Order: sequence, then structure tokens, then C-alpha cells
Amino acid sequence: MIMHRLIILTLFIFSLSTMQVYSQNALAKKQKIEALNSTLNFINEGCHGMLIVHRMLENYNQDINKYVDLESYKINFYSNKDLPKDIFDDPENWFYDTSPYEWFDIASKQSEKAKYINFQGVVGDIGRMKTFLYKINQLRFDVDALIINKDLTDTTALNKVYQKLEEGVILFESYFELHQNVLKKVNTAFQPLIPNANDLQYPKVYKKMEDLYISTRDIMLSIRKKENEQLQNQISAQQKALGSFQSMNMENVGSTRMSGKKMSRYTTNIGEQGNLSLRSIKNFYETADVPTEYRQYGKFYYYYNSDLINKFNRYGNGIVFEMNNIVKYLDLPVLLFTELPHYYKVVYPKKLEKVDHLVATDSKITILPTKLKDREIQMSTRKIKVDSLVFEVTLYDHMIEDGDVVSLNFNGDWIVEKMLLTAKHFPLKLQLNEQGKNFFILHAENVGRRPPNTMAVDYYYHGRKKQIILKSNLNVSEMIEIEYIK
Repeated sequence: MIMHRLIILTLFIFSLSTMQVYSQNALAKKQKIEALNSTLNFINEGCHGMLIVHRMLENYNQDINKYVDLESYKINFYSNKDLPKDIFDDPENWFYDTSPYEWFDIASKQSEKAKYINFQGVVGDIGRMKTFLYKINQLRFDVDALIINKDLTDTTALNKVYQKLEEGVILFESYFELHQNVLKKVNTAFQPLIPNANDLQYPKVYKKMEDLYISTRDIMLSIRKKENEQLQNQISAQQKALGSFQSMNMENVGSTRMSGKKMSRYTTNIGEQGNLSLRSIKNFYETADVPTEYRQYGKFYYYYNSDLINKFNRYGNGIVFEMNNIVKYLDLPVLLFTELPHYYKVVYPKKLEKVDHLVATDSKITILPTKLKDREIQMSTRKIKVDSLVFEVTLYDHMIEDGDVVSLNFNGDWIVEKMLLTAKHFPLKLQLNEQGKNFFILHAENVGRRPPNTMAVDYYYHGRKKQIILKSNLNVSEMIEIEYIK
């Protein structure tokens, strides 16, 4: 009897010890995941702050462009005086519940507490990211100082502003490269912590979110890199992931937590933003047009930096923001989903009469558009074949002047708008993109007295004069592809 009791006691002590070890291991694992997620919170909130500076740099660029006789469009209406001294610190919580710098401090402390050796390299890298954020914030004051009380009609003073803005291009791109490297290290550090089937509640819900996130992110990165050859397949993957996510019935999950109002709000918003994102990416794929204020920036820049990113990042309660709300609400032991940083570019004046030849805003086009300003595009059965990357075309009304008014789109840029075609030849010198496709679209603003709107295009190929006639009406615009033959 005594021996039996000793055995039971021993087993009890062993069981208690095992439970204690398991509990300690679980706590240690949770602390490591929290440290990694604090890093991702720092990254996500940093992206939010970068948006604000990004919009300011665009505005500065637009403002100085008007000094060289170029139209300017305000993209936002705030200035340095309206904002905290440091966008990423924000002690008065104008933009964040917890600022990026606060998340940096939290992540650093949690990494020390977790004593996770796989996390060591990440801490140093996010320190470098913080330095970049400081420089990006400082840039808005540096540009402001170059503009205030300066004579911007002076070319030297104006060029200094452009040079300073170009520093923003490098800062944003360098930050993105570091952002991608840190995410790789965080994912590597998470590998030993990935939950098994017993640790992860609602695995199907998480998997559907993950699929939608990855398919949307892949499209964003393709557009950022101007690599849209796989875009049609990526759109299909996003459409499939979105349909799978929206098909979930939370009432059948068997949890009041899953079928509550919060989850309903989160999933509804993800579905709405997902649908808007899908619609936008289809517009990107089909059309050659962008809003007037972003026309100089080009199609790739506009869709990545404005249209699509608003449905992905926290700004506008994009899918990443709502997915992370679900991860936190359900207390899932997984990494948070991460936002993407903007990229920046400087636009320079390029009035038609002030340049030798016209260069397309987007330097590589792999997909020809099928719509422009809500009109269908009809592809010409012929091509313009040229033997030089810089070539000249001459435009004029074909046969009889009948009041045709046209706009011309070259590789997504409106190079002529609402021009009256006459018998007088109008010359244009164009530079083709060496990679990808090149196109020219005739967009009819009216159909004259004798429909349809017709325009003759003269050019030279191997020293011989060629002519092509383009026709458009108020329903269909004609596009002709330009082929460079070495």
C-alpha cells in the first residue's frame, strides 16, 4: 500500500513538473512571438508615417513645377506647421495609438526579455530602419527650407530643390530594401515557433486570410517592380482567394466569438476592400489612363502608391489592418500581416515645345490596354514599324478638314489633348521604350462633320515614307502598336 502511494505521488510530481515545463515553454514561445510581432507593428506603423511624408514630397514637387510653366495639382492640403515635429514619434498621438518609435522601444525590450538568439540580427536592422525614418522625416523640413522665401524663378535655387527631392527617391528605395530583408529574418526566426494543429485555433480562417493576403501582396510587388507578365494569373489567384474568404460562414464555426459583431465587421471590411482591390487591379490591367493629378507619375506609380495601397495598408482600413485585428482578437500565435512601404519619384517639367523628343512616363509596358476613358480600344490590323528608338511622326486630318478634335495617348501618356486636326502637318518626335511594348491611341473628342474621326500618321521606315490612317468615334478608340526593328 505504501509502495502504491509512493508510485502515485511520484507520478503526480512528474506530471506536475512536466506541466510546469510545458507551461514555461509555452510562455517562452509566446514571448518570442510577441517580440517578433512588436517588430512588425513598428514596421506597419512606420509605413503609415511614410505615407504622410510621401504625400508632402509629392506636393512640394507639384508646387515647384509651376515655376517652370507646368500645371500643378495639389495631392494633399497639409504642411509642416500642421503636423508633429517628428511624424514617427507623435507624442500627442495624432496618428497612432502607439507610434513607430514606441513600438521600436517595445520590440527592443521584448527581445531582451525573450532572450531569443534568432532575433538578434533583427534588432540591429530595425535600428537602421528607425534611422531611415528619422532621415525621411527630416527631408520634409529640408525641402521646406529650400522653398520658403527663395526666388524659385532662379534656376540654381530651383535645381537645389529638385536635388533634395531626389534624395527622397533614394531614402524610400533603401528603406524598402531593408524592409524586405527584415521581413525575411523575422520569418526565419518564426519557423521554430510555427504552431501545430493543436495550438492554432480556427486554422481554416487563418489560411483563407493568408491566401488572400499573399495573392494581393504579390500583385502589389509585381506592379512596384513593373513586372506584370504574370498579372493575369495573379488576378485569378486573388479572385479565387477572395471568393474562398467570403464563402466562410462564421455561424457554422461553432464559436460565439467567431460569430460576434466584431468578427462580422472585420470580415465584411476585408471582403469590401478585397473587392475594391480586385476591381482596381482589373482597371490597371485593362486601361491606359490615370487621374489627372497623377498623369506625370504614370500608371504603375499611381496604382501602387495611391489606388491599390489604400486598400492594402492601414490607411483606409485596408485588408492588412483588418486581418491583424482578427489575429489580435482571436489571440492567434502567428505573425502579424505586414504592410508595404510607398516608393517615391520626382517628376520634372516636360512641356511639348520645350523638349527635343517625348519620353514615356512608364519605361516598360508589357500589356496593351483594352480601355481608355471608359471607351473600348480597337487594335489596328497594322503596325508602325520603325528602325530607330527615337522617331518622328507627322499628324494631320485625312482627306477633308471637317473639324475633327483629337487627343493622343502614347504609352499611357496624353501627349496631345483636344487638338483640332487640320491639313497642316503636326510633327511629334517620340522615344520608344527599348523593352516591352509601345503604342499610340487616337481618342476622338468629337467626330467632326463627317464621322468617324480620322487622322493620317506619316513616318519613315528604312528611309521610305509610310502612312497609316487611324479612325475613332465616341465609343471606340483605335490603337496602333509601334514595333522597333533593329
